[in-house]
Amino acid sequence: MRKAIVIALAAVAATLPTFAGDAAADTSLGAGVHYLRNLGDIEDNGFEKGSISVLGSLQFGVSMLKLEADLEYMFDLMGTDQGAWLPQAYVLVGGMIYGGLGIGTVEYDGEWSNDPFYNLRAGVELPLSAMALDLYATYQFWNDDQLESLTGDDLDSITFAGVLRF
Repeated sequence: MRKAIVIALAAVAATLPTFAGDAAADTSLGAGVHYLRNLGDIEDNGFEKGSISVLGSLQFGVSMLKLEADLEYMFDLMGTDQGAWLPQAYVLVGGMIYGGLGIGTVEYDGEWSNDPFYNLRAGVELPLSAMALDLYATYQFWNDDQLESLTGDDLDSITFAGVLRF
């Protein structure tokens, strides 16, 4: 499954230059904060339901279609006192109000996850003169035997993020 994530991220990266030539005005860099709330009863096993992360984002778009690559760092994965890296790729459709699908993986404790997680995303991008404020929520589908064996519960999560785009 790690191969599928690498292929998805490579496909986004390979496609971004073709978008860039036609859509320089629709190209943005962003930085923001992301809050993850686990839906399972992982607290019963000594884990925390909430985690906060920071993220960097690169987005290209043509008309109503956008491709996005994110790199996120979670300071404390589920209360384990271990940081985690979460690279992700998205295909988004819409304008000011949008939705889309994404795929990502997680690196924690020096190990990459065997299985990807998938995202359903809905958001609104508010123009602020030369910048924009991107507010969105995702539903993350986690199917990771390594993490699930630690918590003993479903790892599906709802997340909320705010990204300032330049």
